[in-house]
Amino acid sequence: MHTHRLAAMLAFAASPALLPGQGHAEIAQEIIREGAANSRVMEFQDALCHEYGSRLTGSRAFDRAADWAVREFREMGLKAELVAWGEWKVRWDREQWMGRMVAPSALELQVACPAWTGGTRGIARGALLRMPKDDEALEALTDRVSSGGQYWLYGALPRGQRGDRVRQLMTQENIHGIVQSAASTGWNDSRYPNQIRVFGDRTAALRPFEDRQRWAQAVVRDDQSAQLEAALDGAEPVIVEFELRNRWTDGPVTLNNVVADLKGSEFPDEYVIICAHLDSWHQATGATDNGTGTCSTLEAARLITAAGFQPKRTIRFILWGGEEQGLLGSRQYVVQNRTRMHKVSAVFNHDSGTNWAHALTIAKSQKDDFSKIIEPIVTTMQPPAADHEGPAFKLRAFTSIKPAGGGSDHASFAAVGVPAFAWSLTGPVPYGRGWHSQWDTYSIVRPEFQQHNATVFAVIAAGVADLDHMLSRAGVERAKPGGRGGRVNAQLIVETWLGLELDGVTVKSVTADGVAGRSKLMVGDRVVAIADEPVEDAPELLAELRALAADQEVVPVFVDRAGARVEIRMRP
Repeated sequence: MHTHRLAAMLAFAASPALLPGQGHAEIAQEIIREGAANSRVMEFQDALCHEYGSRLTGSRAFDRAADWAVREFREMGLKAELVAWGEWKVRWDREQWMGRMVAPSALELQVACPAWTGGTRGIARGALLRMPKDDEALEALTDRVSSGGQYWLYGALPRGQRGDRVRQLMTQENIHGIVQSAASTGWNDSRYPNQIRVFGDRTAALRPFEDRQRWAQAVVRDDQSAQLEAALDGAEPVIVEFELRNRWTDGPVTLNNVVADLKGSEFPDEYVIICAHLDSWHQATGATDNGTGTCSTLEAARLITAAGFQPKRTIRFILWGGEEQGLLGSRQYVVQNRTRMHKVSAVFNHDSGTNWAHALTIAKSQKDDFSKIIEPIVTTMQPPAADHEGPAFKLRAFTSIKPAGGGSDHASFAAVGVPAFAWSLTGPVPYGRGWHSQWDTYSIVRPEFQQHNATVFAVIAAGVADLDHMLSRAGVERAKPGGRGGRVNAQLIVETWLGLELDGVTVKSVTADGVAGRSKLMVGDRVVAIADEPVEDAPELLAELRALAADQEVVPVFVDRAGARVEIRMRP
């Protein structure tokens, strides 16, 4: 048994006997003391970055990291498990990447590959040729390749018909792949010279193994790309070699979230969620996107359990998969639990890097609760930055808060009207420098900020979980259907709002303690009108329901029940 694991077990056994209903101030002080004296947040960060590394969704690396997180949560005494949210047809893993120019001069290259692209069989050497810019150049390239030799193409793939013809040409075995500058991808940030960012087309994971991309793709640092281009402008042939170990594996591949629960003593079926996404892109180690969120979530769980806290409602710790490909894991969680969203009191998501949490944006209806909850932070904790003026934490309250955009996993909950929060961070570390780049490594994580964050998150989540009531939803707006990628649809909003499942506008199931259940809506009812307005589909149902609920407490809903028109008095 590892020493830290034995210490964790002994600490848990010897933790203070905090009882249900004990004052929040006492609970918070115990969490703050534990965070200051025994923080393990950087121990988690070290393990995640150096033992597991990057964690692309669907990769073996992600699965290993998820298994590790489950073990850590269980050692804290939590019920932890992997919960499947989807399945892909193939798996893709990266290993070593190497590149160099060998003629007319020697130059070692820093390279990265987009995800779900092909690899090489060992070291692949070939002449570097420019990507054709017109049809005449394409014909010349085709003739040269057909005459034999080994080649790499330099430049971004053209769009349109010429791009299709180049892709077809790339299926020839004597073309290893393409080489391009980081700038040519359009992904890097010009504020940070020589930054390399690589992403990938996740739809490749939805296609059969036989349809995988076999040719390789190397993205080279811009200063070195300039040297390659200068060599291409010369009279001598340019010879390069790359070894790009990218591995495709036939599926199916199960995609999981990590879910761990500290069960509530009075309201076990109500939840406060502390979360972050575990997945990352694959170039560096995903230290701040989102290793910092993963590790602050683990440490918040450890602080709460080490304090011996038993909350009134369940605190659920979730590490998401698929965030980088479009909030996939969190969105599917909402879909899977769409009739229970009214039981989620709050969601707190950390996905904003390594600076320190200093504020939270809330609705004014929530201000009294949050003001009491953060008081121990304000009175006891010092800002982790010596030059900061003002308290260690503050609230920003508005009459209404609009649903978050698609930037991170709290948006999946905010879209359907759940109070979902992203922490406001401040500090000197430029997030854009490390974000999705070769520099997103352990070395840019600030330990003092991570320690502060985990403690703040634990105190606030514990306070919300121990309220006598659910957090207010007054002023918490739902999303409008549509949006980027169609992540939010009218049916999902209605289902999560009312606590039911629909087939069109016909009720398939009803949760007894949801809005629909309390209103005596029944399985088989077909909604035909909201007040005087007929409805024929979910978008119309949502629009009319939203319009009336904004102005009146009780909304008349008319349903067809076994051929009879029945009025339901609904309080949404």
